[in-house]
Amino acid sequence: MRAPQKLPGGVKAVGLFGWTLGGVVALEYDESPVGPYREYVTMGALVSKRGAIGQWGSRLFVSTLPAERVCRR
Repeated sequence: MRAPQKLPGGVKAVGLFGWTLGGVVALEYDESPVGPYREYVTMGALVSKRGAIGQWGSRLFVSTLPAERVCRR
């Protein structure tokens, strides 16, 4: 994937020659504070902040309205 140009403060894309690692993850929660729901995340970049490495989720989809409300907050 192409490394994103704009990320929140302090977060930097980890890549080589303008490319980074991405992927997708699909999860199913049987129990949560908002009840059961499914989640699909497009991981847009490998990122770092203050020495920690992680994945930046560029798109998030959830299967229920209560889960969507929590995600928007």
